[in-house]
Amino acid sequence: MTGRGATPETILSLVAVQGENFDARNLATAAHRVAKLSRGRNRDVQRDRRVTALADACRQRIQEFGARALANTAWAFATARIKVPELFAAIAGAASSRLGEFNPQELANTAWAFATARVEAPELFAAIAGAASSRLGEFNPQELANTAWAFATARIEAPDLFAAIAGAASSRLGEFNPQALANMAWALATARIEAPEHFAAIAGAASSRLGEFGPQGLANTAWAFATARIEAPELFEAISRAASSRLGEFNPQDVANTAWAFATARIEAPELFAAIAGAASSRLGEFNPQALANMAWALATARIEAPELFAAIAGAASSRLGEFSPQNLANTVWAFATARIEAPELFAAISDAASYRLDEFNPQNLANTAWAFATARIEAPELFAAISGEASSRLGEFNPQALANMAWAFATAGMEAPQLFAAIAGAASSRLGEFNPQDVANTAWAFATAGIESPELFAAITGAASSRLGEFNPQALANTAWAFATARIEAPKLFAAIASAASSRLGEFNPQALANTAWAFATSGIEAPELFDAIALAARTRLGEFDPQELANTAWAFATARIEAPEFFAAIAGTASSRLGEFNPQNLANTAWAFATAGIEAPELFDAIALAARSRLGEFNPQNLANTAWAFACIDWKKDPEVFTELAYFAVTDLGALDDRGLSQLHLASLHFRLEWPDQSSPLSNYQEMLQVAYQRRDPTPSQLQRDVATALDRVGWVHVFEHVTEEGLSLDMAQPDAKRAVEVDGPYHYLKRSRVENGSTRFKSRLLRRLGWDVAHVSFFEWEALDTEQEQDSYLRGCRLQTKLSAPAQ
Repeated sequence: MTGRGATPETILSLVAVQGENFDARNLATAAHRVAKLSRGRNRDVQRDRRVTALADACRQRIQEFGARALANTAWAFATARIKVPELFAAIAGAASSRLGEFNPQELANTAWAFATARVEAPELFAAIAGAASSRLGEFNPQELANTAWAFATARIEAPDLFAAIAGAASSRLGEFNPQALANMAWALATARIEAPEHFAAIAGAASSRLGEFGPQGLANTAWAFATARIEAPELFEAISRAASSRLGEFNPQDVANTAWAFATARIEAPELFAAIAGAASSRLGEFNPQALANMAWALATARIEAPELFAAIAGAASSRLGEFSPQNLANTVWAFATARIEAPELFAAISDAASYRLDEFNPQNLANTAWAFATARIEAPELFAAISGEASSRLGEFNPQALANMAWAFATAGMEAPQLFAAIAGAASSRLGEFNPQDVANTAWAFATAGIESPELFAAITGAASSRLGEFNPQALANTAWAFATARIEAPKLFAAIASAASSRLGEFNPQALANTAWAFATSGIEAPELFDAIALAARTRLGEFDPQELANTAWAFATARIEAPEFFAAIAGTASSRLGEFNPQNLANTAWAFATAGIEAPELFDAIALAARSRLGEFNPQNLANTAWAFACIDWKKDPEVFTELAYFAVTDLGALDDRGLSQLHLASLHFRLEWPDQSSPLSNYQEMLQVAYQRRDPTPSQLQRDVATALDRVGWVHVFEHVTEEGLSLDMAQPDAKRAVEVDGPYHYLKRSRVENGSTRFKSRLLRRLGWDVAHVSFFEWEALDTEQEQDSYLRGCRLQTKLSAPAQ
């Protein structure tokens, strides 16, 4: 049985004939020799019924086995990959009480055997840990590594044993062979043992010997350091050099693990990834599902552009998705979305494969799958509905990022899921202290985008965010402001804190973040003139990077916030004029409205808008048409009445879609048209009464300032009508209708902020009144507030500082 000519066949034949005469030692030796001699031919042995008979014989006489026989028998059947659970159970029972008789090799081999055979034996492992811990100084390097590997593979928690192994191994790593070094690192990483000093020692011992490592050793070492989050750039660089020229020797799992490790460790290794892509492309048919998923994940995480490899992965994976685990499915779809790879057939197949297995997905898998489909803009309403149903009752298991990503995904995909959002709000509100800044911002953005009213959640977000804004990146600051503005949440203290945090960092903001921040503050009506000044300064030299939406939104924000910034508006006009063909109807309308509202003269821009808009007016919605018509009338554009006629033609087709504001804009545009081209007709003429009624409904309530000026006019004997409305529907604060004389009191909202420059609306009304023959005097709030006494007020009104001759009272 131990002779040179022995083979598995001769040994098994001998056992079959004389086995009943074998003692325990003979049986153990037979098993050991069969396993050793059959390496590379395990399948032949596994199919041989005589092996099962040998296992039964060993089991029946297991109590006669000594320590060495027990260890060797376990090692033999594990090595031969022969499934004999009854025998292993018997070995575990016999060995557990006798481990004190085992030498280090027998302890290590027994642990290795049970781990390799995937036999659950927690009591045996606990006993081995107890027996080994105090004797590790007697273990050789291979035995230390094998013991660590076994406990890690068997998922046995034994922190004290691992700490002892690390301590025993650290000073002896120079004696470890490459496989033992790799196995030690792999075991510590797999068991989640924090041992940074030991990893550092392994890195030092391994780096100069990587040429001796086999492919699996290289892959496992990289995987271990990445999994343990150990920074070892020199080691990774050395592994990259050692592996790049040998990837043809790597099996698919080693290739995928190496890619995964470098991506996870955030190591830039473009040459290695290029070599990996080359080695993998032609062999993807050999990759198992996890290797395919890990390869895609690694390429996406490392931001490696490899469209051909992604296409090949999609092809290899699509027909095998039934074999993918939930993690593999989620990672694959996440990778393709992250890498911006269009693969609609793959996404459709993943949707089908995942939908009926969502109960197997963990929270991260659910969130990542939703995130991927939303990011890739893949319409999958049935999948989203299924994810919503599965996730809603499990949100307590979601970590903060998964909660935020789930909300973000449904909002981005435009999926209506009010019950899910309500559940997310409930789950998130009490845990916002655990959310990182990006998660906080994404959650706010999602609820605002989805139009979900959740004041309690936004209040909680305000509390969580306000003291941490210094940790927010520019995008998160902008998105938070945008979300609160979009959701119409009043949070002045939060906006003030955002303004403070953002102002000094605007150089880091991208164009979208600059535009969104300006838009948010303008929409919320938050006065932040210093922030707007800083945005103008940061944006002015970068307007060429802004897309049409960002240009239009920025102009709209500055106009809405009444910011005086003529140079900035001029820069926007210069940038936008040549790009108006890229603007959508709303961008065109908002740009025109902004310049008119801010009172900015930009004739070339308006000429270009007229040219760009005329051929596309059928795409304008009613409010866009009203904004555009009002803007051109406001700036007194007179080049071509046909522009107004065409705007009116499209506007009258859906006047019912406009509120009083939009109808009022059309009223003023129509009035401008009648005054400038009295001999021409407009489609709005038939609706003049309706437009004027809507305009008059929007007349503001008289202010106290207006009443004070009226009282002073009474004192100086200027008889007037208070709040007179002209035949055209224009309201005058105080007027002498017969003489067509009037006084208009201009409060703060008639001017741009921090200036004495009238806004576009005030100038427009004044011009219309002049064209209608009215002599109008203006009393500005800043002049009136400087008058301390009635005598000063009366003197002011009698003086020559008003254009109207107040000394001529109406009769």
